This record gives sequence, C-alpha cells and structure tokens, in this order.
Amino acid sequence: MNFFRRKRAEPPVMTLEGILGPNSRLDEAAAISVAGPEAITVTADGELLVSAGRMVHALSRWGEVLRPWGQFDRPVSALAASEGGLVAVGLSGGGICVHDMSGQPLDWVVPAETVQAADLLFVSESELAVVDHGYGPERDVLSLAPWDDTRRGKVWSVPREGTHRALAGDLHCPAGICRDGGGEVIVTEMEAARAITLSGAVRRAGFPAYVGRIRKIDGGYLLCGLSRRDPLIEFLKTEKDFVAEMKATIEPRHWISPRTTPEFSHDFPIELGATRLFGAVKPWAPSFSYGLLITLDEDLMPVGSAQSRADGRRHAICDATVWNGDVIAVSRASGEILNLGPKEGGR
Repeated sequence: MNFFRRKRAEPPVMTLEGILGPNSRLDEAAAISVAGPEAITVTADGELLVSAGRMVHALSRWGEVLRPWGQFDRPVSALAASEGGLVAVGLSGGGICVHDMSGQPLDWVVPAETVQAADLLFVSESELAVVDHGYGPERDVLSLAPWDDTRRGKVWSVPREGTHRALAGDLHCPAGICRDGGGEVIVTEMEAARAITLSGAVRRAGFPAYVGRIRKIDGGYLLCGLSRRDPLIEFLKTEKDFVAEMKATIEPRHWISPRTTPEFSHDFPIELGATRLFGAVKPWAPSFSYGLLITLDEDLMPVGSAQSRADGRRHAICDATVWNGDVIAVSRASGEILNLGPKEGGR
C-alpha cells in the first residue's frame, strides 16, 4: 500500500557555470544608443529594424546613423519580418500593423481580445502568429509574473483575411516565438523558464533565466534572458504566508522580484548586499537584474552565452538576431543595441 504520492520531479535549474560560466561579453560589445529599445528584426532586403518607443528605425550597416522607418500612435511592443518582404509591428495594448515592402500599411484582421503582443511570427505571407502574455501595457510583467499563478497567455493565429483563432491557450506568461528547423512552432514561457510546442509539449526546461524572445539562427537559437533566476526568489515560492503578506502590504516596485534595471537603493530587498569594499559593486554581488543572452544548439541545449553581471549595466536582453553575420542584441536596461560580433559555438 502506498501512503504517499511521489511528486513528479521538475528539471533542475541550469546554473551559470561550465559552458554558461560568467563573462562580460555584453559589457564589452560595441553599441548604438537607442531611446527605449524593445524589438529588432531583419527585413527581406537585409535592413535591421529597431523599435524605440513609438518609432521604428532602420539601419543598413553597423555604424551608420539610424534613420526613421515608421512612427505609430502607441509604443511598439514587437517586430517581425517575412521572407516575402512584409513587416509586422505589434503595438502596446494589443494592436498590430502590417506593412508591405514599400512601407504601405495593409488591411489585416486583429483580434480584439489581444491584450499585449509580446512577440510575432509570420507563419506564412498571409498569416501571423501573435504571442499575447495577457498583461496590460501599464503592468510590470517581469516583477509580477513570478508571483502570479494565473495562466492568461495565448498564441493567436491572425490571418490577413478570415477569422482569427487561438493556437494555444492557458500559458503562463509566454514571451517569445519561433520555428525550429523542421517548421514546428516553439514558444517560451518567461517565468517557467522553458520552451514548449503549441501542443504544450516541453522541448527544454530549467533555463537559468526569466526567458524572453527566442530566435532561430543557423545551427541553433538565440535565447534572451530578461534576468537571471535568483535563488532567493525560488526559495520564497515555498513560503506562501510571506509572499501573501508581501503582495498585500508592499507596492510591486519593492517586491522581491526580478527587475529590468541595475539601479541600487537601500530600500530595495537585498541591495545593501551589493555594496562591497569602498562602495564598489562586485560582479558576483546579489542583484535582481542581469544581462544574459544564451546560444542554444538545435536541441535547445546551451552552447555559449554573453553576460552583463551585477556590476554591469547592459541588463534585460529583450531581443536578438543575426545580421550581416554578427549577433545583435537589445539591452532594455541600458537603452542600446549591441553588436557581439560573429556567432561562436562557445562562449
């Protein structure tokens, strides 16, 4: 007779050691300053598009000056480009605009139920897949998601003509979408730190970050880390009473949660621990923000990384791609697009 039920073991969380050992590649990278960057994509004719608030800028070659590509009535939340030359722009609050190669807007059906387009993928030249994490634009998703059990996320099929439909639902804060080498769609869940299929099958779990967008590249993927997974946060998930009191009595800005920016203040949890000799912040100091871009192989196993540690400022890597042979990443915290140079198999 069984007197207890064995709990199914979850995959162990990967640690930042070995192939993921700490480095300063993000802090050492060449950069272009952009006010409020959020998303990037490479168009069919090879231009890099960069969102910055309500603007989308274009860049033909690294080192040139960004030039305006389009301006919108709301902040841009996501970008995607098709092989046929279309460009999709997600707008804060759930709106979507699709443009042809000449920059002219196209009529496109947008589901009114979309709360926030976190990422976009062209399934075909006449169909978009839209990742909706379910949080409104005024909410700090990164801070809230670790303490919110509500599974409000969806992936929508949005055709140019016809009826939209949900490709997947009941997701916990989906953040990114891409297709693998065989054409299957992969979605990342931020707080769960995993990559799944539209059917819910887990392709890889236990990533050492609150994961963001995922991008298919030759030989594997680029996985964006909005912050590293903090042991204190993971421990407190077992302390239900403490968490309930924290949420009831403290404003979200001061919750024990991951954050976008590496700002330090005495009234933030554990931040006094980040001050060492002569007031300098050390790379290994406790910090709820972090910069992390992970290179994955075809099986979604890490093969390298670029990092910005506690003493760095290029945290919250929210998008990445390969452009003209170089890995380009977006640091939401520092307000920059970063050029990490040619893709490498190792660190």
